[in-house]
Amino acid sequence: MRLSKLLFAWILFIPLLLSLSARGQNQAPKADSTHNNFALKVFLDCSYCDMDYLRTELTYIDYVRDRMEAQVDIVVSTLQTGSRGTEYTFVFVGRKEFHGQNDTLRYDVTSFATDDLTRKGVVQTIKLGLIRYIAKTAYASKMCISCPIDTTKKFEPLQIKDKWRGWVFTCGGFGNFNGQQLTGTANINGVLQATKVTADWKVSAGLNIGYNYGYYTITTDSTIKSVSRSTTFNGLYVKSINEHFSWGINGLVTSSTFNNINLQEKIEPGIEYSIFPYSQATHKVFRLLYYLSAENTAYEDSTIYGKLHTFYLGQELLASINYKEPWGSLFLSLDGSNYFYDFRKNNLTFSAGFSLNLFEGFTLAFGGYASLVNNEIFLPAAGASEAEILLSTKALPTPYQYSAFVGIKYSFGSIYNNIVNPRFSPNGYNVNFSF
Repeated sequence: MRLSKLLFAWILFIPLLLSLSARGQNQAPKADSTHNNFALKVFLDCSYCDMDYLRTELTYIDYVRDRMEAQVDIVVSTLQTGSRGTEYTFVFVGRKEFHGQNDTLRYDVTSFATDDLTRKGVVQTIKLGLIRYIAKTAYASKMCISCPIDTTKKFEPLQIKDKWRGWVFTCGGFGNFNGQQLTGTANINGVLQATKVTADWKVSAGLNIGYNYGYYTITTDSTIKSVSRSTTFNGLYVKSINEHFSWGINGLVTSSTFNNINLQEKIEPGIEYSIFPYSQATHKVFRLLYYLSAENTAYEDSTIYGKLHTFYLGQELLASINYKEPWGSLFLSLDGSNYFYDFRKNNLTFSAGFSLNLFEGFTLAFGGYASLVNNEIFLPAAGASEAEILLSTKALPTPYQYSAFVGIKYSFGSIYNNIVNPRFSPNGYNVNFSF
């Protein structure tokens, strides 16, 4: 017992001894490169960026933890391109002595680009955007700008030959399996999608298949099993009219054991009006979208209205706002729909999300959605069994639905955040599968 106490004391004493030794070795004052008064102070608002890589590649700026301390605020947003790639938009906002000196740059990434190629392009774009600001700092004399292009040669515009004619195809699947002695689950999903996008129109078609299985052993003689399946095929065609208007048509064929649908066919022509030009969509969006719908449905079991088959006409109106600014981000959406045969069969959903930078170091985020549900015409008359309720394999009647979240974050202390140290970070390297 005494030996274990002595060993524990040494374990606590060794780090302290090493710390004092290191402090003694570094008594001579040294310049701290991470707190350079001449370096440009930058706040980077980018949830998609590899920050460790950025700090490693861009070492001549100071990364600050709060935009209120920054001389340049970089707000990054993304949109999916027609080739299933990504368009990054970088908004450079000058602060303090650079107030009013703003700029916007874009960087396109193909769907085939690796993560390494993407992050290199992000770094290159940020470098280009920061040149005008760094040129007015003490680092300007150390800048070296070069261009590998031979300007003495004349280049003809490249004539790109695309054997796919702009079409992009995506296919894949994902499986998740969990189990122990008494329980087990399996979730399998597959996707097949084709898209083509031009400046004037876009078309897409996709197939999604889902299968979920679970078993739960209550006693040695009692085991509950659950199975749910879904298949959805959707198609979309959209035609641009101008910078504010577009029209389109959406088609859907689906089946779902969860929603008691054996087969549903739905077609929705619609028109959209964007208050801001579509060219500003990566920065701000305010749109109104109106749909008419025709819905033909065959049910697996008789519904609560005694129907095995229905054909209804309806409508839907969606209004949504998206903003991403240095003060934070904002999302608001109001979506209402109803059937023409009975306006009481309707659904109204309000969604919201806010991220507000109220003052230095303090961020408030909250959001969620709330729905008034009066259009569950698909519910089976027999209802759901106790097992189906517990395992969530059948939709249940409800007059409303809601979900909400709230969070706050306050940071204080040093404003600098330049150092990269990946030690003891088991989750620092991961593989992400998404479609």
